[in-house]
Amino acid sequence: MKKVTKFLPLAVLISFLAACSSTPPKPTKKSSGGRAYPEYGKDTNGLDILTGQFSHNIDQIWGVNELLVATRKDYVKYTDKYYTRSHISFEDGQILIETLGDQNHLRNSIIHTLLMGSDPSGIDLFASGDTPISSQPFLEGQVVDQFGRTVTNISVANDFATYLIQNKMKTRRLQNGYTVTYVNITMTENHVAVRARRYLPIARRASKTYGIDMSLILGIMEVESAFNPYAVSYANAIGLMQIVPRSAGRDIFVRKGFSGQPDKAYLYNPSQNVDAGTHYLAILRDEYLSDITNPTSKRYAMISAYNSGAGAVLRVFDSDKWAAMNRISNLSPDAVYRILTTAHPSAQARNYLVKVNAAQQKYLHVR
Repeated sequence: MKKVTKFLPLAVLISFLAACSSTPPKPTKKSSGGRAYPEYGKDTNGLDILTGQFSHNIDQIWGVNELLVATRKDYVKYTDKYYTRSHISFEDGQILIETLGDQNHLRNSIIHTLLMGSDPSGIDLFASGDTPISSQPFLEGQVVDQFGRTVTNISVANDFATYLIQNKMKTRRLQNGYTVTYVNITMTENHVAVRARRYLPIARRASKTYGIDMSLILGIMEVESAFNPYAVSYANAIGLMQIVPRSAGRDIFVRKGFSGQPDKAYLYNPSQNVDAGTHYLAILRDEYLSDITNPTSKRYAMISAYNSGAGAVLRVFDSDKWAAMNRISNLSPDAVYRILTTAHPSAQARNYLVKVNAAQQKYLHVR
C-alpha cells in the first residue's frame, strides 16, 4: 500500500476544496452553441472559509504532514470530530481505518466504512460524520471477513471488526506525540473487476446511445477513477469519468440544450456521469477530431484529447487543426500512437494514452 500520509500545498488544497464546494445553478434549456475547442485548466475558485477550516482541523488534530484527503482513486472520510478517519485506496486495494480515540471509535468506523452505500451525493467528504449504513454496501464482494464471507450486514461487519481489533490492530506515533490506533484490510484480488461489473449496465446504455465502444468507456473509467464513484481531484474533476464542470461539462450541456454547467449533484450521479463522459467522447469523435479518417488513429487521438483537450493533441502534429487531422490521417495508427506517447508536451497525456489503451484491452469482450 502507498504511504498514507499525503500532503498537498495548502494553497492548492484550499483552491481544490473551494471548487468542490461551489454549486452552479440547475440546468435550463437553451439553443446549441457553435464549434470551438474547450478550455482546459484547474477549476478553482479561491479561499472558502468552511473548506479552509477543514484542513485547519486536520493539522490541529493530526499534525503536520498528516493531511489526508479524497482523490480520484482514494476515498477518505473523517468522523468523530476529525479524530477518526477511513481511507480506501481503490487503486491498491487497501483499506486503512485509524483513530486517535478508543476502540469503540475504531469499531464504529470499520462497520460504517464496510457498509457504506454507493451514492456519493449523500456523503460529504469534507465534513466530520458517519457514512450511512446501506443494505446494499458498495464494497460488497470486495472485502471478505476472516471466514471468507462477504461483508453485507451489521452482524458480519461487527464480527469482522471484533476480529480485526483483537488480532490485527496496530499503533503508530504521530509527530505531535499522539498515538494512532489502526487496522489495515486487504481487498479481494478482483476488487476492480467487481466494481466494474457494477457499472456495466450504465456503460452499456451509454455505448448504445453514443456509438462509443463499451471497452473504451470502461477503460477510461478504470484509469480515471478505478471505478470510484466518490472520485474528486484538485482540478475539480468529478465522478467515475472525472468530468470537469466548466470545460467538458459546459461542452456537454451545450449539446444537450442546457445552459451553464453540470453541478456536483449531477456529476456524482453515476448514470449521468458516465453519460456525460461518453457524450464528450462522441463530441471529440464527431466534431473536434472529425476529419481523422482512420478509426484506430481517431481512437488514439480521442483518448489523448479526453485527458488534455483536442487542441493540444492536434498541435502535436501541426499548428493548423485541419492540417493536423490530415497528417494524422496519412500516418499509420502505430505512428500516431508513437507520436502521441512520445511527443505530446504533457507527460501526463503521454502516459494516459498508454494506460487507457492497455486498460481497454481487458474489456474488449465485455458485452
